[in-house]
Amino acid sequence: MKPQFSIICPVFNRENLIGDAINSVINQTISNWELIIVDDGSTDKSKDKIQNFLIDKRIKYYYKINEGQSIARNFGIDQSSGEYICF
Repeated sequence: MKPQFSIICPVFNRENLIGDAINSVINQTISNWELIIVDDGSTDKSKDKIQNFLIDKRIKYYYKINEGQSIARNFGIDQSSGEYICF
């Protein structure tokens, strides 16, 4: 089924915050969403924190070289399939 919402989350060196951000999406009352995490070249342990959540098939993770938040958001939009896009 096509998700109602695509939530785009660019990440750069946020290992201390990314778990809270993902849990915030997971705990929403609407469950028909996809979370697209675009790691914009993090050099910390952000990827390790994100890996723990990838058992949820609604969460997609992409790593790319650092090109800035705008390009990461646009990349996330290109990967989305939801009816609505959220940041």
